[in-house]
Amino acid sequence: MTEYPDPADLLPLSPPVYHVLLALGGETMHGYAIMQAFRDMTRGSDLLLPGTLYATLARMVETGLLEEAPPPGTGGDRRRRYYRVTRRGTRVAALESARMGRLLDLARRRGFAPGKADS
Repeated sequence: MTEYPDPADLLPLSPPVYHVLLALGGETMHGYAIMQAFRDMTRGSDLLLPGTLYATLARMVETGLLEEAPPPGTGGDRRRRYYRVTRRGTRVAALESARMGRLLDLARRRGFAPGKADS
């Protein structure tokens, strides 16, 4: 695992990394299920393609954002690799979400995004 003492050192996250974290949330899933979950969450407006996804998963395990996990329950396919977000991954996702929230607030203040900007 590559060491990053401060989770903020990983920011900003690449879109595929953030997308995987969002798709997994607190679940344990295999790669194809991650692709489907993200597609469903975005109603097909954003996609995780297989080549990008599997390279991203490997990097995320290496950096400690994800870990391989046993198949959930009794119905899991033991031939597949399953992943779940680590505590570190949860912390990094929260930091990235806060960072993006600040950017969205700035975009609203500048008139580039709908909604009311925080004061």
